[in-house]
Amino acid sequence: MHASVNSVPASHSGSGQWRRAALSFLALSAAVPVEVLEERDQQGVYRFMRGRHKYYGIGSLVIFFALFSGYGMGHMLATMSTISAWGAVTAGMIWAVFQWCLERQMLISIRADAAWWKKLFGLSWRGLLALLSASTMVYPFFVESNRAEIDVKVGEMARTRLIDNVQSAQLAVGLPALRQDATRVEGAIKQVDVALASEPPDLAAYRQRAKLCWQTFAKNDLAIQRQLRPLMLQKNAAASVAAPDALLDAKIDALNQKLNAAKAPCQNADSLVMSKLLEWKLQKNAEKKVLLNEQKQVQGHIAEAKQKELSLSESQEKKITLAAQSGFAADFAAVADLVRNDANRRFQLIWWLTWFFAIEMVAILVKFTSTTDVDLRLNSMEVAAQDQISAQLQTQQEQIATQRLQASMQAKGEQAVWLEDDGQMAQARLRLEQELETQLHRELSELDMGLCLSVEALKLHLSQLDAIQQLKNNSMVLNAGGVDPRIENMVQETIAKILDSLSGMRRSVAKAL
Repeated sequence: MHASVNSVPASHSGSGQWRRAALSFLALSAAVPVEVLEERDQQGVYRFMRGRHKYYGIGSLVIFFALFSGYGMGHMLATMSTISAWGAVTAGMIWAVFQWCLERQMLISIRADAAWWKKLFGLSWRGLLALLSASTMVYPFFVESNRAEIDVKVGEMARTRLIDNVQSAQLAVGLPALRQDATRVEGAIKQVDVALASEPPDLAAYRQRAKLCWQTFAKNDLAIQRQLRPLMLQKNAAASVAAPDALLDAKIDALNQKLNAAKAPCQNADSLVMSKLLEWKLQKNAEKKVLLNEQKQVQGHIAEAKQKELSLSESQEKKITLAAQSGFAADFAAVADLVRNDANRRFQLIWWLTWFFAIEMVAILVKFTSTTDVDLRLNSMEVAAQDQISAQLQTQQEQIATQRLQASMQAKGEQAVWLEDDGQMAQARLRLEQELETQLHRELSELDMGLCLSVEALKLHLSQLDAIQQLKNNSMVLNAGGVDPRIENMVQETIAKILDSLSGMRRSVAKAL
């Protein structure tokens, strides 16, 4: 008879209950009944020593993974600005329970005696789940160990976004195009100023004509002055003697008119040069005035665009600032950028992920590859249950087929009898039913009587067992904790009698059925 030692001394009942509860939770985590792991033989030695340590260790790993996964999920949620600390803790606990259920379900679905291709397929999807669980556990440790670099990267990303925000806001309001227009107008104004400081391009030709004209006039003037000089001397001499000469005055006037006629084209050439220059100045001043008006309009448009650009950039800047302070999203983006661009951080993440993935796969690999006495016991129980279910199914199928065959044969026989019989069959059936009913009442009466006797015997044995237990307790008090071996024999004999009574009742009920 195999016994399980569950009773503990009264002084250690509290610690024993806690130990039992802890072992039950470990066995539940490993998906194994605690009664199997704690089963002992008559000498009090654990029946499954190696498997007991294996499954308690697997249960510890499952609890460890669940706690770390819950911490990782709580840490990720705690970095979100919209979730409170209690909410993060609650979500972490829920995730830990989910991870515990997931690990336990993976262990339940593992069979160490399965075919190699089933093991390979099972390892593939279980490995994927283990990798996802490991990433949940690795993330908070990676973030906390690189907090300074992540904060710097978040600041850089926010600054880049702010710069892009300003540039996009300027493009949205058309500020770069307006600035190009302003630059173009300013360049045109400078060109007009340079043109105002210079002369028209065709003015040199007019100046050259005027110069040539004056050069010709200088030659004519020199010749006329040579003619005028003696005439003027004669006129002055005649004026001194008070004898004016009209002919002399006429000659002098004729020479002066000739001089003025030769001088007039040169003066007209100078006037043409001045008019061309004045016309050029007026034209350029008009162009400059138009450009100044255009510049004023462009400056006004630029001022309006700057106001719009400022409002757009400020509204978007608040969102960018909030995004940089959002916690999880900003940290996740910074972690992704670090892992993508920093070889050292990438190696660190891969190393940690490999380590957590390896310890995550320990329980699965141990369950897959290691076959212990507990595994053999559980497999045998499972095979026996499957065989029993298969046998019951086959028996039920055979009974159904037999019943159908009997019903078919009975229907055919009844049909044949009714065709040949003129009422005798009905009378025989009535007599048979009456005999069967009488026999059934007799068997039920016997069964009732047997059950009553068995119940009375069972009550008697139970009362004897209570009396023996009381005697045992008194003997323990008198003998300072020792128990008389005779009392132990009486207990065992009484238990055997109770079991025999129960077996007799079971046989009687089975026989009646």
